[in-house]
This record gives sequence, structure tokens and C-alpha cells, in this order.
Amino acid sequence: MHPIFVAALLLVLAACQTSAPPVTLAAPAQDAAGKQFAPPPPGMAAVYFYNPDASPVVGVAVDGREIGRLDTRTWMRVEIVAGHHVLRCRRGDSVNARWVNLPAGSTRFVDVQMRPGDHTCTIKETDAGVGRAGVLAGNRAQQLP
Repeated sequence: MHPIFVAALLLVLAACQTSAPPVTLAAPAQDAAGKQFAPPPPGMAAVYFYNPDASPVVGVAVDGREIGRLDTRTWMRVEIVAGHHVLRCRRGDSVNARWVNLPAGSTRFVDVQMRPGDHTCTIKETDAGVGRAGVLAGNRAQQLP
């Protein structure tokens, strides 16, 4: 085959490939387990971070440690020691924080997103009904180790 034809064919094939998702999804069993909303272990609190709307990928951190990234309609659950914590979102140079006090045994829901046209990511606590609906409508994102 002619090298130019081969190169053109490879370009066409590459264009047909779908791009990989920017956020790796957790295994289906992990997704299903998180959607049971089980209480956290003794002395711990559970926080569900979720991105309910069309939004670019946003990073999430707890107490300065990045735990993962959320894309449109994705979520993560973290279990952390009860007490005062700083929850952060990050997208490029945009960083926003929320300080929370988490009692032992509590479960909280935190909406994290970057709305189109905004220059700052948002991170806000929501009530359990809204949070559960956001989690149930989405897919669990894989957390960082």
C-alpha cells in the first residue's frame, strides 16, 4: 500500500474512535454498594460527593488530600473520622472550599460542579433527599488510592 494512503486511513480510524472518559468509573458492584447508603463504621462519617449536572471534570479533596475527580452525573463516597474537615473542589486555577463538622455516624451529601460560564467551581452541602437522588441518577467514580 502507498504510505500516504496508509497514513490517511490511520487518521480516519483515529477520528472514529471515541475518546476515553475523563473519569474512571468504579466497578458495578462498588456502584451498587454505595447506592445502599449504609451507615459509616463507628467513629466515622460518610460524605457523598456528586456532580448532578453537565459540568467539566472537577477535582475533589478532603483536608488537602485529593480523593478523585467527578464528571457529569458521577459520585464518590468517602468515610472519614468524625470531626472538623475542609472539603474542596478544584478545576484548573479555580478552588473553592467548604468547612464542615461531621458527627460520628452521620452521612452528608455535597454537590460539586463547575457550571458553564462560571469561573469558580461550587461545593455545597445538600439535603439527604436531593443528595440521594443525585447519587442514584449517577455512576460511581473511582477514587484515588
